[in-house]
Amino acid sequence: LELVELNRSSPYQTDYKMIICAHSKPLKISTCVLIAIKDNGLDMRNDVAIEFEIDSAPMLATLLLKVEEETFLRNTPAQINNPNCWIAMIPFPKLDDRGIRVDSESDITAALSNFDINVARIKLNATCVECTSPGMETLAETWSTDEATEDATE
Repeated sequence: LELVELNRSSPYQTDYKMIICAHSKPLKISTCVLIAIKDNGLDMRNDVAIEFEIDSAPMLATLLLKVEEETFLRNTPAQINNPNCWIAMIPFPKLDDRGIRVDSESDITAALSNFDINVARIKLNATCVECTSPGMETLAETWSTDEATEDATE
């Protein structure tokens, strides 16, 4: 697995490759969503727990990063593994009094110029924690089916 590949066409761009969940355990991301409306006789409260399971997701990101040479040369070997030190080396863009960049695109010091992700399988598990809408229970059950998983990753 190559994590970093130099981009020969641009000295400031680096290609990063990563695979999420290459092992037997999927990546799980969970959240709760609350949809509540109380107005003119309508009293609806739907609290749904949602969990995404991602089996494998190869990722490719191309980053453009320019660092200040003087700051880079001052770093010690112990600071090489610290992401905060790398971020501190990126020059801050010139901003106007409202915080908007004033320089042209040629002065960009950090950018994500490419991002590709290919998700092999994503499964959605939805559970009603407290749902007053009868259709929400049905929707949560439908989202959690194998057919929904196939539709989401086709």
